[in-house]
Amino acid sequence: MEISLSIFLFVYLIYIAVFLFFSFFNIYHMVRYGFSSPLAYVLTVGYIALTILALFVTYYYIAQIDWDYPLDIFDSRQLYFD
Repeated sequence: MEISLSIFLFVYLIYIAVFLFFSFFNIYHMVRYGFSSPLAYVLTVGYIALTILALFVTYYYIAQIDWDYPLDIFDSRQLYFD
């Protein structure tokens, strides 16, 4: 049974979309209610910087993969013993 690697890419993109959705609300609440101390500015900028860094690093590695390559889950040749 073979499946395409692109299925994993779509699952990852859904994960990124959910992460960015929650990050938007997280940053909104930090900006709206959390800027009462200088540490809040540092944490907000650090959170945004680390998120952008993580997205660039994952893009760098994901761009190198051939997503049309089939992944063989069950090798039918190994199911029967000689």
